[in-house]
Amino acid sequence: MNTVIINDELKITYPDGFIERNEQEKSGMNFYGRIPDLCINDPERHITVSVAFRQYGAVAAALANRKGVARSMCKKTAELMKEFNFRNIGFITQKVGAFTANGFEYSYEAQNVKMHGRSFVVKSRQTFYYIHCYYRAELEDESVRVIDGILAR
Repeated sequence: MNTVIINDELKITYPDGFIERNEQEKSGMNFYGRIPDLCINDPERHITVSVAFRQYGAVAAALANRKGVARSMCKKTAELMKEFNFRNIGFITQKVGAFTANGFEYSYEAQNVKMHGRSFVVKSRQTFYYIHCYYRAELEDESVRVIDGILAR
């Protein structure tokens, strides 16, 4: 097992077999104007999990909530992934370590491969954490178990 603590607060523990992407590999990714703070990938099981955080001013943070941000994130994801046949499966609530997260599940196609994704928002005071998980649809049962294990620790 490997553990990364993001922003001295959000703990992500992942099993052996996952590879942490380096800064150069992460630099092509963009989450709300910044590269992910963590991106791990299991090439054998075709699972990717990435996490980014952003701190907001007190007023902006007070006005925003996880559920609203998750819905906004879903809408933006749908727009960005329109050409990949994005389909929202539904909104979900899940524990991420000691936090509660709101998010959504969706499906899409990339290079003729059916994929699923789960994206979550965690709020801690003025900080929002954005967690994105991707996996092949054909490996859904095992992938969801692995992802749930990573997020629950």
